[in-house]
Amino acid sequence: MFQKKNFTFLFILILLHALWFTGGMCWRHFYNGDSWEYIYLAQNLQHGWFYSANPALPVVDFQLTNRTPLYSILLYVSYAIFGLQNLPVFILQNILSIACCWMIFDLFRKLFPETRYKWLYLLFIFFYPAQLYFATTLTPDHLLQFFLMLYFRQLVLSINNPNAKRIAWMSLWLILATLTKPIMYPYLLLHVIFAVWYSYKIRKVLVLFVGIIPFVIMISYGFWNKSRTGLYHISSVQTHNLLDFNVHAFLNRKYGPDYGDSVVHAINAQLQLKQGLKAQYEFADQQAKAIIKENFAGYSLYHLKESIRFFIEPGKADMDLFTGYIGYYFHAEAPNFYKEYARDGIKGAWNYMKGYPYLPFLLLTVLFNVLRVIGWMLFLFNHKYSLQLKVLTGIYILYFAVITGPVANTRYFLPVLLVMSSLSILGFSGFIEKWKGRKIKSNYAR
Repeated sequence: MFQKKNFTFLFILILLHALWFTGGMCWRHFYNGDSWEYIYLAQNLQHGWFYSANPALPVVDFQLTNRTPLYSILLYVSYAIFGLQNLPVFILQNILSIACCWMIFDLFRKLFPETRYKWLYLLFIFFYPAQLYFATTLTPDHLLQFFLMLYFRQLVLSINNPNAKRIAWMSLWLILATLTKPIMYPYLLLHVIFAVWYSYKIRKVLVLFVGIIPFVIMISYGFWNKSRTGLYHISSVQTHNLLDFNVHAFLNRKYGPDYGDSVVHAINAQLQLKQGLKAQYEFADQQAKAIIKENFAGYSLYHLKESIRFFIEPGKADMDLFTGYIGYYFHAEAPNFYKEYARDGIKGAWNYMKGYPYLPFLLLTVLFNVLRVIGWMLFLFNHKYSLQLKVLTGIYILYFAVITGPVANTRYFLPVLLVMSSLSILGFSGFIEKWKGRKIKSNYAR
């Protein structure tokens, strides 16, 4: 039965989304640097061309495979039905966001009905505003989150009831997630390992067969890219992120922005002289990996630190774009938090933040991010919950932290947010109940 307290919970979820949706309609900053590529791909698909850039300009080989197709297909369908407007997409994304929030809450509510403090789940969402404002931004992240929450739900339910049907649903959701954003394609191997384990556990080869389907489909997708470009790969964004984000950020942090900018700009200048995507991709990949190899220990430590930042990053830059506090294309010399911190330490960072209008809300976001981590740690050390649940959810969470690294930002945390928030509630609930029990025993002992 849908209880009154659950109706209140759902009403608050809807209200939070409605508030940020209204804000988005007022601010009208719906796009980031990726948005236009998805729009162009959607429009070019109408003419049978898989290309994510302006067709009126010279062809850029990188854009032939930069974006996986599913979000642009959604835009294509929406534009065909409603015309060239994005309001229907934003409404759908808000519905998907509410559905995701409810789905994971309901999953853990049914698995652990004795758990209290579920109001904390709402606070974790409220103080991670990216969940709310990205629903009114033209990005594929809520579609990705929706598929992954469906995947995660089956993953958790399969712990006590593993069968081929659950693995089949997981495989479907993972295929759709990977076709939404290529960040998921390395996870395909983990999914195969999971299928092998469960196949052995329940002695059914069918589970293994169903589990490898996503891997086979994405291999086929890579060969389709090869037929168009001469290069076997999933997405050209891989080397772009590795060179222009990971390596660039590392060099800037270690040697200073002047050195980092000059090295990466020189590589990109040579890159433009290469003909064809295959030559450009391989050159960028070789250059980026050579720098990492030369600085392996330093880069590894840097990547680890950035993976830890993944859990507490408040998403200031993304919120500033959404609210219009800064534009997407701002001056390279404009001050920012990390630049001021690198130059003058805590003093410089504080001097920058003192003039920031959303500082109280930002600090609360960081606070609740830290609380979420603490709650997750309490869950991991609570013997009440099974080792299998801890391992599977831990692998899922850590995958995103490790795979993003220096590109750690709020968009990539969305697939983790609701999962980690729910586990954190379990951790706090168990800790508080144990503390209350000890307090009662102490009172009786007196």
